Amino acid sequence: MQHIITQVFEIENKIKEADKALFTRNFERLYHEFEQEGFIVINPLGQRYDERDVAIEANILNENGNDLKITKVLKPTIYKQEGEHRVLIQKAIVIVE
Repeated sequence: MQHIITQVFEIENKIKEADKALFTRNFERLYHEFEQEGFIVINPLGQRYDERDVAIEANILNENGNDLKITKVLKPTIYKQEGEHRVLIQKAIVIVE
């Protein structure tokens, strides 16, 4: 399932911004179905980068300054809810500037 989620995420990111509105409902439905199966998909785009976050693998392009932000997400963070616990299934792979 991890690979399917990642592929859906990549397709969503490759759609031109002008065309995204046409598919918004479809992607929301897919992510809802993933959640119903216990998967939690997190897109950290725009978040402040914290090197202590174990759910993110970063490629840092510019280390000037302390306020590094995630500018591109290649793969999302994926968790699987198992009972009371969340298990990290996939680390996000991001670009930080």
